[in-house]
Amino acid sequence: MPYKSSTSMPLLFLLLLTVPVLASATNIGPRVGQQAPEFNITDLKGQPHSLTQLRDKGYVLVVFWSTRCHVCHSMIPEFKRVHEQYDGKGLTLVAINVGYEEKDEIDDYVFENRLEYLVLNNDNTKGDVAEAYRLVGTPTIQLIAPDGTVKYRGHTIPKLSEYLKDSNSKTPAAPSVLQPM
Repeated sequence: MPYKSSTSMPLLFLLLLTVPVLASATNIGPRVGQQAPEFNITDLKGQPHSLTQLRDKGYVLVVFWSTRCHVCHSMIPEFKRVHEQYDGKGLTLVAINVGYEEKDEIDDYVFENRLEYLVLNNDNTKGDVAEAYRLVGTPTIQLIAPDGTVKYRGHTIPKLSEYLKDSNSKTPAAPSVLQPM
């Protein structure tokens, strides 16, 4: 009896078309060693922030996230630890919301989770930022050096001490601060 399925073949065909796209998607966006795209985006109070402005303080750890991202939510304690350990010491943690949430939903999420690091969201520009960084999912994390080069791109927090120990940061951190994560 011949195999008959009205849904299996189209689904298999779609899967076969998708795999190469997903495989190549892991290599898109600004790569390590390349310049990070500039962004100008507002925080939740409407104050503008640019990558250049943030880089003036040293390294920038950019986290692209969404309130609906369960992995992002599970990483909040790590993000808080990074912020507490490095804020004002050569590294700024900035979380850029790239989801489709309403501003009130993001405000509530930040309040409920007691996020004290910089959270940026602007419905008019976040699509441009996501496109410039060619995001394929959240969280996407990038470590950007003061000169604008990407030092790390991935989906976890890098061992920051490996990147900052020989930094040319404009605000050098004390050696005791640079402990492994």
